[in-house]
Amino acid sequence: NGITQFVGCAILGAAFFAALGFMNRPGDYSLTYLAVATSLSSTLVVVKMLSDRMELDLLTSRITLGILVFQDIWAIVFLAIQPNLQNMQVLPISISLGKAGVLIAASWFLAKYVLPAVFRKIAKQPELVLVTAMGWCFGICGLASYLGLSLEMGALVAGVSIASFPYHLDIASKITSLRDFFVTLFFVALGMQIPLPSWEIIGLAGLMVVFVVTSRFLVVFPVLHFMHYGYRGSLVPAINLAQMSEFSLVVIAIGVQFNHIPQSLLSAGTIALVVTLLLASFMIPSGYSIYRFLKPMLEKLGIKDHVMSTESKVNTQAKAIVLFGFYREASSFLEEFVKRHSQALVDQLLVVDYNPETLKKLKERGVPCIYGDIGHPETLRSQSLAEAAVIISTIPDSQLKGTTNLKLLHALRELAPHSRIIVTADTLDKARELYAKGADYVFVPRIVGAHFLVDILERVQGDRMDAVKQGAQKFLSEWKETLP
Repeated sequence: NGITQFVGCAILGAAFFAALGFMNRPGDYSLTYLAVATSLSSTLVVVKMLSDRMELDLLTSRITLGILVFQDIWAIVFLAIQPNLQNMQVLPISISLGKAGVLIAASWFLAKYVLPAVFRKIAKQPELVLVTAMGWCFGICGLASYLGLSLEMGALVAGVSIASFPYHLDIASKITSLRDFFVTLFFVALGMQIPLPSWEIIGLAGLMVVFVVTSRFLVVFPVLHFMHYGYRGSLVPAINLAQMSEFSLVVIAIGVQFNHIPQSLLSAGTIALVVTLLLASFMIPSGYSIYRFLKPMLEKLGIKDHVMSTESKVNTQAKAIVLFGFYREASSFLEEFVKRHSQALVDQLLVVDYNPETLKKLKERGVPCIYGDIGHPETLRSQSLAEAAVIISTIPDSQLKGTTNLKLLHALRELAPHSRIIVTADTLDKARELYAKGADYVFVPRIVGAHFLVDILERVQGDRMDAVKQGAQKFLSEWKETLP
């Protein structure tokens, strides 16, 4: 979908803005710049918001990040072609792409064979790590300039090339203040170049905003839905990507410098970026609510949930144990359960989760599973829960979307009044509340971990550390979970 998102949005953008009268002509390539700029989304904003909400490990977030990575690749390609937009012939474009290839190859070679040794030498001096990383960035920017490419392209390649280093998190944390400072200067510099916007500019900015939001749903959702990621796995990434990128402004600003486009397009792009980023600050946190709002509409339109339609034929009979949600704790629970019990009892277990990749792995292991969003009431009502002996939720409230363990407990008590219900809590106060509301058992991961860690500490004090370490290593070598 990383390929289809950019290409699809660019084609839609070209058609949309061409219908509004924009076109490419000698000295004015507004149509191309509008199509490209509105096809990119903000990696900076999306990653920051998902990270702050501790959602980077979710399926929808991983899909979003994968698309953003491909957008960076498309941005590199366009930056390589950009200087030759006025001379779109095979030879000049091939030379530009060849230069970009040389830049990428040189960066990859140095990052793979030279930089690791350099960083190992200086790893004990954090200041040198930061200075070296910045020197690397400036060096690649200089090489890009020497090759006749843009400094922006060099900076992007430099960042991508060191992203796999074990020091990248430390570097990223240290340059945050510098990044914010220079980003602020960048926007201030752009703002100083923008005259008082006319109604024409404001109108164009509004059309760009409408297209950016709409195009993500028209391009991202259908492809992911066709790939059987379900309503949730298809809609939420589209919502996450519904904004322009700060890199879009870089592309437009370079276009103004090359005299490819008028200054008014930069003004409109700046306004559109600000508006879409403001919208993103509401849409990304409300992504699940928007998904639940749109889901009935999609059903009325006859657009079926592909994952639901393919999985609903399985496991229709009642199960003795129902596991709602499948993440790390549930994965470990399942492995321990399989090791302790016969396959006949495993067949009486049912896992309900919304992640198609997880369901595929479970089916390969012969574990009964079915697609379902436990935050949606219909998912609970559609299962034969009344005959279940035990119902378990191992997902803490911090990772649940659209519901909580307390809400699940209330709903399950009505649907399965005679079942034993096990829920999960992050805090002791929440655990006490869940017990008071009728939970049969409340799983508190930190307490379970504390009991085990104290046992380990007592063994270490008995001078048995080597035996404990060997036992742990042997255990991990034999432990094969669904989610590693």
